Amino acid sequence: MAYREENGQVVLTMSREDWQNLLMSLGIAAGSLDPESPMLARLFNLVNRLNQGNPNYRPYQVAEKL
Repeated sequence: MAYREENGQVVLTMSREDWQNLLMSLGIAAGSLDPESPMLARLFNLVNRLNQGNPNYRPYQVAEKL
């Protein structure tokens, strides 16, 4: 795994296994949150942004409350 900064951005390079572990860890974190927590939407937003450009990813969408 590698970390570098470039033009004000952090660039992470990791194996597919590390990527899968990261996504699983974020999923576990999401599952441990109260569904009413504002942090849940922030976590879904982060996961969606991490997967921008991934053709095999379907973004999380949280329905608005009625």
